[in-house]
Amino acid sequence: MSFFNLAVSRMKIVAGMARYHYLGERRPVFAHLLLTNRCNLDCHYCFVDVNTIYSTDLDLDEWKKTVLELRDQGCVAITLMGGEPLLFKGLDQLVDYANSLGLSIDLITNGIGIEKHFATVSKMNSVMVSLDGPLEENNINRGKRSFDYACNAIKELKKKNVPVRINCVVTRQNKECLPWLLDFAEQNRAPITFNLPSEFPHDAKEFEQQIMPSPKDVREFYTELLEYKLNDPVKGPLILASEETLSHILDYPLPYQEIVWQTENDVMNSKNTCLFGQTWIHINSNGDIYPCSQLWNKPESFQPKNVRKDGVTAALKNSSDLKCKTCFCLAPSEWRRTFTFKGMLDGAKVTVMQGLNK
Repeated sequence: MSFFNLAVSRMKIVAGMARYHYLGERRPVFAHLLLTNRCNLDCHYCFVDVNTIYSTDLDLDEWKKTVLELRDQGCVAITLMGGEPLLFKGLDQLVDYANSLGLSIDLITNGIGIEKHFATVSKMNSVMVSLDGPLEENNINRGKRSFDYACNAIKELKKKNVPVRINCVVTRQNKECLPWLLDFAEQNRAPITFNLPSEFPHDAKEFEQQIMPSPKDVREFYTELLEYKLNDPVKGPLILASEETLSHILDYPLPYQEIVWQTENDVMNSKNTCLFGQTWIHINSNGDIYPCSQLWNKPESFQPKNVRKDGVTAALKNSSDLKCKTCFCLAPSEWRRTFTFKGMLDGAKVTVMQGLNK
C-alpha cells in the first residue's frame, strides 16, 4: 500500500505541475507546511526563526481550515515540516484530516521521538530524515546525539516499510562527506537529496560566514556529485538529482547565494516561470505564504501575505507574483524534467526504489 500511495501521489503532483507548464493553470499543487517553529535541535543554518513562538501561530483548527482551502484550490500533496513537525500539538489529528480530504502527505523530520508517532507516520506517503554526514560532522551541524536519532529513525522506518529518503544540507563543516553519505545511502537503500543553506535570519548573520560553503566549495561538491551520477551505477541512482539538472546548476551564472532577477526585456510565461509560487508554496507557522525558502529572509525582495489576515486566495496570488527569474535551487528544474519522456522514466525508477525500499 505504501508504494501504491507514493506512486499515485507523485503522478498527481506531476499532473498538476504539467497543467501549469502546458496550460498555464496556476494552483497550489504542492504545499510545504511549517507547522511549528518549535524544535529539539538548533541547527545553525536553519532559515526558520527556530523556537520563536508567536501568539499568532496557527492552531490545529486553523491548519485544518487552511488545508481544506488549499485542497479546494487544487492542492493534491502537502509536506509537514518545521521546526520539528513531530512537536506540533495536533499532528495526529491533522494527518487524519488531510488523509480524509484525499491529500498525499510527506514528512521532514530530524527523527527525534518518531517512535511515539509511528501510528501516524505510517499513514504518510514518505518520510525525509535529515542527516548531514558521519557522527562528528553531523553533530557539528545539528547538535549532540542528532546523528544517533537520525540513524535510528531511518532504521525503524525501513523496518516498518515506510518509504524513506535522506536530506543533507551542505555546509563548510560537511563538504568533504559526500563519499560517506553515498556509502550510507547505499547500505540503507535510501535515496538522498543535497541542498544548500538558504539565507540566514537577520539575527543569525554572524554564523553565515562560518557555515555557508564558498562558491568554490559548492562547485567542487556538485562536480563530485555529478561524477558519481555519471560513473557509479550503484550510488548514482540514489542521488535524487538528474545529470541534466546537476549540469545546469554547475553552469549557473552567479554565485549560488544570488538570485537572477527578471528584467524588462524578459518574456515570461508558464514554461519559463519558476514553479515555486505558481504550483508549489511554503506556509509559515504564523500563516504567511512564501513561494520558496530562497525568499524567506529577504523582506526587501518579497513581502508575504497571511492566510488569516488576507485569506488563502490573496496570499496565494501574492506568492505567485515573482520578480525572480531563476536561482540555484534544483527542485524546479528537476520537476520540469518529469514532463519529458526520459524524466518520467527516471521519476518512475526513483518512486519504485523509494516505495519498495529496495
